[in-house]
Amino acid sequence: MKSLKISWSHLIAVAILAAAAFVATHAQTPGTITPLPPDPTARPPYGIDIKRPLLAAACKGCPWGAIGYAVVDAMKPYGYDVQICWVCWSSYGPREVADKTKPVMPRGENVPWYLEPPPDGVPDFGITSDMNLTDAYLGRGAYASDHKQRQNYRVVATVLQQNYLLTAVSAKSGIKSLWDIKDRKEPTRIWVDSNSPALQAILKYYGIDELELERKGGGFIHPLMLERQERASADVYIGGGLLVNTPEQHTWYEVTQLSDLVFVQMDDQLIDQLAKLPGFTRGIIPMGFMRGVDHRIPTVVRDRHVIYVRDDAPNDFAYTLAKALDEHQDEFRKLAQPYYYDIRQVAVSATVPLHPGAIKYYKERGYIK
Repeated sequence: MKSLKISWSHLIAVAILAAAAFVATHAQTPGTITPLPPDPTARPPYGIDIKRPLLAAACKGCPWGAIGYAVVDAMKPYGYDVQICWVCWSSYGPREVADKTKPVMPRGENVPWYLEPPPDGVPDFGITSDMNLTDAYLGRGAYASDHKQRQNYRVVATVLQQNYLLTAVSAKSGIKSLWDIKDRKEPTRIWVDSNSPALQAILKYYGIDELELERKGGGFIHPLMLERQERASADVYIGGGLLVNTPEQHTWYEVTQLSDLVFVQMDDQLIDQLAKLPGFTRGIIPMGFMRGVDHRIPTVVRDRHVIYVRDDAPNDFAYTLAKALDEHQDEFRKLAQPYYYDIRQVAVSATVPLHPGAIKYYKERGYIK
């Protein structure tokens, strides 16, 4: 009986070892990993007539670059192989589309992981903010120095993204209100995202002078020129905000984790003043929008981005583009950034006219009368 017991014990031990070896072997066997193809790189030939239109977007991680992915995928079922210019951001794209000039590499930018060489072709259509396109159309803002209006734009679609104007201070700064800044004796470093009319209105309202800040050892700092630890060392933050890791927004994404921020509300009179600026409306920052936003905060918001063409774009192209974006609204939901397609707003453009082809489609759908 003893030998029989030993035999059973050996059998059980062998079975356990075999099972363990089987599990270990199969657990360590590599599975199949199929990587996505590389991001599309613009390659000639280009042209609407051959269904390879060139789209003036922005860097791959930028807001207008993100929309570019949606446009590419939305147009595929209609036989279009949309090519993207990934360096047609800021005021470059609207100029290049309107003037029919080839894209150039923007100067002074330092985001190489998002860049691709400018394509050797003229963009057929583009993506930008409603504010930026309106400025180009009217020859104001960044386009004032061109001394001309570019009124050959036509809008095909408006998509929405809530971009709140945020004002925050570092908790350790001791600043309780933006009114404290002008009389503060300590050096005050203010992070700003741009030199926009909204920023200038805020600085003027609170009596904040850049030269006076510098005299006290402080001043303005800008997002793309600094490492994140240095951005997180500022005392005050003023700029448009989303919790996404884009070149325009990554400061909020990072600083709210690296520093304790207190989000401060602007005076009601200033909010009323800002809401009258082109592109802005009153809004409320939702509680929990990002770390440090522990209550709802009144502010202003800008929310409109546009896909646009020149006025010489064929009606059938504009019609198909409008149709594709509508029928593939889900492409916007797939993006890392929060974009929204709203049938009540897609055909709304306050200054730049809609393209006739887009109007035809939206009338057929009942989105406009």
